[in-house]
Amino acid sequence: MSRPYFHPNPVRGGGAEQYVGVDHALTEPWPEESHNVRLIAHSDLNGWGDAFQIQVGKGICYVAASGVNGHDGMTILDVRDPANPRIVNQIIDSPAARTHKVLRITDDVLLTNSELRPGLRNRYPEAVGGLRIFDCSDPVNPKFVRYIETGNLGVHRPIYDRKRNLLYSSGHKDGFKGKILLIHDMKDPWKPELIGEAWIPGQKEGEKPCWDTSVVEEGGAWIHEGNPWGNYVTAGYWDAGIAMFDCTDPTKPKLMWRHNPHETHGWSGCFHSFLVPPGSEFGIVTQETTTVNCDHPPAHITFYDLRNANSPLPISTFMPHDIDPYTMRPLDQKWSRTGARYGAHNIWLDMQKDDLIYICWFNAGLRIIDWSNPFKPKEMGYYIPAGTKERCCPQSNDVQVDRETGLIYMADRWGLGLHILEYTGPR
Repeated sequence: MSRPYFHPNPVRGGGAEQYVGVDHALTEPWPEESHNVRLIAHSDLNGWGDAFQIQVGKGICYVAASGVNGHDGMTILDVRDPANPRIVNQIIDSPAARTHKVLRITDDVLLTNSELRPGLRNRYPEAVGGLRIFDCSDPVNPKFVRYIETGNLGVHRPIYDRKRNLLYSSGHKDGFKGKILLIHDMKDPWKPELIGEAWIPGQKEGEKPCWDTSVVEEGGAWIHEGNPWGNYVTAGYWDAGIAMFDCTDPTKPKLMWRHNPHETHGWSGCFHSFLVPPGSEFGIVTQETTTVNCDHPPAHITFYDLRNANSPLPISTFMPHDIDPYTMRPLDQKWSRTGARYGAHNIWLDMQKDDLIYICWFNAGLRIIDWSNPFKPKEMGYYIPAGTKERCCPQSNDVQVDRETGLIYMADRWGLGLHILEYTGPR
């Protein structure tokens, strides 16, 4: 079987080291490009332009730092006048842990993750792996309340199921290889209670891997994100595809199935989000590009027919620029020669069935997709921020849409800050 080429020693990583000394680095800034999208405002976040996850609503925008340029913490902006965003607070976190995810549970309760950096554990013994709870009743001045310790290195990404008052986190756990699904009861959001755990066979120490270890390294299969779909949790797994858990009883989640085109067909391996928007029976599966210059095939979107929830069926894919079907790289070499990532990453997770898809595509900026016919998705608009002398192209990372205003908020992971945008195309 032919497979796309995977560089055996790719340039990858989550920090600044990924972009240092790489081939094909750009020397001239790219100009802004847009279609059916206009720029409302931009903020350099007072120098904290290495931004990661966003939460926005009621005139307040929280932007967690990525740490790529050495910033750890969160910027808070007043965006009641979105054309003139105003920084009202910046909270500095210890470098001992990544706190790059932020999640507003209620008007009063804010969470961030705490994922310990292994090399700094001895220098910062006070750091705790898990979740951090903040009182944000004063939204401009969140006050740290407590850690929720989960063990080992802590939590990578928490997702809140508002209908069931449950929190699904990808977390490290003693006795397991890689991150597993942690389920917390959030009836009292100030005191999350761990009530369930789920994993795929082979993650628990002593279990035989259920994946092909010649394709997926034994330690490489771990959950990135779990999202609610009724009583199910849909999960993206690093190098191990997608999985679905029956969480009718969240204290005893059951694995229903796992599907992995990376093992069987050589597709890009890092599955990021598996989302079934409320009201839909079709799934949106995104991967994450983790290498620069397309060292691995770049990540894309796959649409699944889930009308039979026990038998997932891929029906179409989306990539904004044409690819060679065998190498799975873009035909236009422009995207592969930037010294940066090209491909899918974060999607707007709070979308509904009838919403457009908003997704960040690293150096290809924001992409907006009509998926009303998931058998034939089509692009409706895009926005690629202008580069700077230091960062010649974007690494667009996370996107949120403010339901109250319809405006789009997009963060850049390596220095270009926060962009506030408006979609001007057909709905």
